[in-house]
Amino acid sequence: MKIRGVLFDKDGTLIDFFGLWLEAAQKVIPEFIRRNGFSGCEDLENALYESIGICDGQVDPNGALAYKSFAEIAEDIGRVLEKYSLDFDKKRTEDQMKRMFEKAMQGEDAKIVPLAELGGLFEELKAREICIGLATADTQKSAENCMRKLGVLEYLDYLGADDGRKQPKPAPDMLLDFARQNKIQPAEVLVAGDTRNDMLFAKKAGAKSAGVLSGVSKEKDLREYADFIIPSVEEIPKLLDALEGEI
Repeated sequence: MKIRGVLFDKDGTLIDFFGLWLEAAQKVIPEFIRRNGFSGCEDLENALYESIGICDGQVDPNGALAYKSFAEIAEDIGRVLEKYSLDFDKKRTEDQMKRMFEKAMQGEDAKIVPLAELGGLFEELKAREICIGLATADTQKSAENCMRKLGVLEYLDYLGADDGRKQPKPAPDMLLDFARQNKIQPAEVLVAGDTRNDMLFAKKAGAKSAGVLSGVSKEKDLREYADFIIPSVEEIPKLLDALEGEI
């Protein structure tokens, strides 16, 4: 079936993950500890980093920071706090994570670095009459702000994010919503993402998946799950050409 829509993950796929999220996490975790009066707990900071998938400054491609929503991250943090017998309120922790990450990623020193010439890529997809969407675990506000800063928000036919209503990836909600709003079939959608979670997201909805190697995952992490593996989203037009040739 012809591809009529491309649904992109954001971090690690369209923009550099490490300069934005890793640096934000390194600000947020210490601030979270201070704000909640947990400063006297030995090794708590390292335990919280590990709970979100950061160990010795390295990001686990299957860890929370790489793909989970803030509600899911709050649950992971909660399990650590409970081990330390510390007070935990899931909603408060989720709200704090959202606010602190948004602040860290919207500051003047936030590094929003595109992984391709996105304007040109999106213009080419539009010329092919391809619908363009975004499906991210980030908040709606933060995702919109990021796309606006990059000057590509106007190209998006759909922006799916953590709005507190749709289930996060790999549940197929955002993909089905993207397809429905643009009057295409899920099987006509190609998902581009940098994690196993993105590939499972596509599979659950009956879409095709392209794993990109520009984010947290290596080829070995994606090989079993992705329909295609490409170096970066710059290769999407070539992939579409190849798929056209198979029809």
